[in-house]
Amino acid sequence: MNTFDNIKALAAEQGITIKRLAEKAGIGENSIYRWKKTNPSTKSLEKVAKVLNVEVSDLLAKDDKTLELQAIQRKAKKLSSDDRKKLLQLIDLTFDIKK
Repeated sequence: MNTFDNIKALAAEQGITIKRLAEKAGIGENSIYRWKKTNPSTKSLEKVAKVLNVEVSDLLAKDDKTLELQAIQRKAKKLSSDDRKKLLQLIDLTFDIKK
């Protein structure tokens, strides 16, 4: 995946189109589409990250495993403290993960 694909997936996860994302971030829609082949500026990434309420590092291209882990982390951050504890218990009960 490239940076554009990450941004597109994060926007879709939140029900935001690329057009709307660009408007809210105050950058051109075509600028975001150009990120399929070019690297965006740090300033532009910061604007997009702010709109999507994620870290800039979440936008940068990574392997699928890292992207999945970041998606889990983003969703877990939205849980209450009690629900995070329940999630950890569920993971321990469901999966055979050695500590």
